[in-house]
Amino acid sequence: MSPFRTLRLLAFGLFSLFLFSQCSIHRAVSASAEEAIVVQKDSVFDHIYERRLADADILRPKGFFTPEPTLDETLFSTVPVYYATDRQPTGKLDPYRFYSGKPDRAGLHFGKCMVTVPAIHELGELERPKWWTLEFSEDTRKHMVLKEVVIQSEADFFQELHLAGLAADKREALVFIHGFNVSFDEAALRAAQITYDVSFGGVTLLYSWPSKGSPLKYGKDGKQNEATEPNLEYFLETLAREGGFDKIHIVAHSMGNRALTASLIDLAQKSPDRPLFGQIILAAPDVDSKTFVQDIAPLIHQTAQNVTLYASSKDKALLLSEKIHKSPRAGEAGKNLVVVDHIETIDASDIDTDFLGHSYFANTWLLINDLHYLIDRGWVAEKRGLKETDREKQKYWAF
Repeated sequence: MSPFRTLRLLAFGLFSLFLFSQCSIHRAVSASAEEAIVVQKDSVFDHIYERRLADADILRPKGFFTPEPTLDETLFSTVPVYYATDRQPTGKLDPYRFYSGKPDRAGLHFGKCMVTVPAIHELGELERPKWWTLEFSEDTRKHMVLKEVVIQSEADFFQELHLAGLAADKREALVFIHGFNVSFDEAALRAAQITYDVSFGGVTLLYSWPSKGSPLKYGKDGKQNEATEPNLEYFLETLAREGGFDKIHIVAHSMGNRALTASLIDLAQKSPDRPLFGQIILAAPDVDSKTFVQDIAPLIHQTAQNVTLYASSKDKALLLSEKIHKSPRAGEAGKNLVVVDHIETIDASDIDTDFLGHSYFANTWLLINDLHYLIDRGWVAEKRGLKETDREKQKYWAF
């Protein structure tokens, strides 16, 4: 090996160690000076490292047991995603065309998706074939793949869900509710990616409302999101009652927060003194800011142990939504940042949020690591080492 190559490899190694050390050490906000610097021993990066060591033997999500590994199982993991949807089935067996963007007036469908995650998966990425790299077909060794969609009766669904909770490392559930311009298959892949990246040890669920899956159908998506609210409320209430989980966490993105917050208001009024959920995460909520502050925030915090709002001043979809509605959105930062009692607001503007589809909450490793501490450990923002800031004597947090 040439001296130049040796020096280059050494420099790269030192730089990598430096970056990792910056991820592993944070300044804890504490009254005690002795706790000023804390080395995190359970970050998502440690979980990924341990998982990949285990994956050298058998690749599988935590909590699911398999027989002797096949060759495929050394190349990818399989993540079950349980779902409820009020989309209309197409009648096609292709998992990518199983459900349409039309609402089903008959009500909810239940079932399970199987999603594979490649061994080469990178944190925050949703690996799919790209025509510009001459990839025209899926490869489980390189891409996240939706392998199958299986419909179940409601009774069978909750029975299997209960058994899955018993078999998991944690008897907890994580429900993902997508935003506008998202198809069913896209939502299933994203749900699997989020739960895999944050090293969630429980059971993954998806609630998919009938988004048209087109950036030109914003208005239609808004109407169908409003119409899905009774179904979402029924699903969440039934899940809390029948699922048998110790904790149920919810991550809602963009327009998905409209149906979620409306459902939570109703559930808060039904059970004002009994929180049904663990962590509720409102990612870039496309909800009217004034309505959120006056009508939503005072009630929804009663339904959970903790509510966190992630906002950004760089989210292009929210800025477009503000122009359409002629009013600020609750997920905006900057002068429109929402800071209210009982909800922890995180300003994510300082991290790279310029992603197609405004899914920055799932695409940025800093946010993923923060979600890991929030969901896995239940840590509040102060303990997660975020930067504390004040606005009119109210605290909010930033990266």
